[in-house]
Amino acid sequence: MRIEECGGKITVSISDPALARKMAGALARAVSAATPSPDGFELRVVRFRTSARLAQLETKKLAGAVAIVRVTERNARRLEEWIARVRRAGALGAQLVWGGETAEHPTRAARHVFRAMEMVRSTPSEAPVVLAATDEPVAMLRDLIRMRMRTRTSEKKGDLP
Repeated sequence: MRIEECGGKITVSISDPALARKMAGALARAVSAATPSPDGFELRVVRFRTSARLAQLETKKLAGAVAIVRVTERNARRLEEWIARVRRAGALGAQLVWGGETAEHPTRAARHVFRAMEMVRSTPSEAPVVLAATDEPVAMLRDLIRMRMRTRTSEKKGDLP
């Protein structure tokens, strides 16, 4: 597995594929955390994949943060509820992490993921939600958040009709 960040390369050579993915993910997060954003736009990230963890975050830690939700076969049926809760808590946005291989049985989770994304599509005025295969905030989510913040600022100033 190869990670390319900041023009450098880190190669992880571990025979166990699951351990290699975990190690590569941990290294990518460490490099990302140590490297300032090229555009200066920093996001606070919180991660969860259970209702209990969401309940812990809901009260104070979600407001102004980006929620990263790892989709599993077991939690997929709760995605719509979780997205609604994340939005109510004042999160800037959310990213569902699911690439097919993330779920034990992709077809079982797929209908829940697609239903949740349809719900998101039908509520464009609320915090953005994207689907990605990585647990680091993707550029699209960053851009949607930035655009939403700019629009809200312009509306408050009265620049927009």
